[in-house]
Amino acid sequence: MEHDRDRTFAASILTAGGSLADAVAALPPFAPPWPALAGQSGWLLWLALPPVPRLGAARTLPVAPELVWEEPSRALAVAAAVALAYARRRGASERAGIDAILRREGPVAIAVPEEVDPSLRGALAEVEGLGVPLLFGPEQVAERLAMVPAFQARALGHAAPIARPHDPALAWQAIQAVEQMGGDALSSYVLHHEGETDGVRTTGDPSGRFAVEVGVRGEGVGLAESAALEASAAAYPGFLDGVTSREDERGHGLVIGWAAGRRPAGDEVGEAIRAWLRGLDGVELVDVRLVFAPETGRSARLTEMRARANAFKQHRAAALRGEPPPGPAVGNTVG
Repeated sequence: MEHDRDRTFAASILTAGGSLADAVAALPPFAPPWPALAGQSGWLLWLALPPVPRLGAARTLPVAPELVWEEPSRALAVAAAVALAYARRRGASERAGIDAILRREGPVAIAVPEEVDPSLRGALAEVEGLGVPLLFGPEQVAERLAMVPAFQARALGHAAPIARPHDPALAWQAIQAVEQMGGDALSSYVLHHEGETDGVRTTGDPSGRFAVEVGVRGEGVGLAESAALEASAAAYPGFLDGVTSREDERGHGLVIGWAAGRRPAGDEVGEAIRAWLRGLDGVELVDVRLVFAPETGRSARLTEMRARANAFKQHRAAALRGEPPPGPAVGNTVG
């Protein structure tokens, strides 16, 4: 089923009748081990015969050897298919979105250590045009690979102090969530541009009722950018193994679910948000605060945080419409 979706998507993106589109269409079904990306900065296609030099935190593309070693045109098709399958799963639907995702967090790069046959140049250019980085020449491959922005982003995200595996590729795990937290009348979630300190603070014992406030600071991060970052960061707890994450239907709070025995700790949720805002979005300072309240009864803290979140979102919406803001952007941050 997924292979069919990937094949249809690739056909809609690649140049019809081109050598790359035909080669991708001819590939047999194969499934990249997406969860393996949680322990690697990315995958490299070595467009030549072995041996492959040391790759540091990266690995060679983990598919059947006959797909990548026997025929260079097929190897290029495999790299393109993996890149497009990743972009589709991350929400891309057209070329601009594919390019943005692959340049930000694409899982594959191609090393071209020697001169390629002229017949491959068109396909190679089309793969590069998708947003897949190319490394020409055999020298210092590991060092150059580590400098690829998408590989740097993944490595930075993985460096966070989180015990369980986490990666954007885990966001599409097939998880049967048996429990969840959030989504109730008191829970809230907001991201603003007035972060104070870089780190994660959690208050209260884990429960189904909680609030998340994320403050960010950095070059180019202002009121307008906070809206897009808020939408992106809502998914970042879902990069944790065995966890799902989304905004609730009203856009007030997060709903975080988990598989049996995989409940995330508050610090894990906060660190996932912090790690991937830094890794994928390049935010310099991320100040994450989670507050849990008892399952029943009133909570003055959650009530206050929900009011603050709503006030900031109203302020931001008015400012982006060019209207006078109804009040201050954030005010005093909850401790």
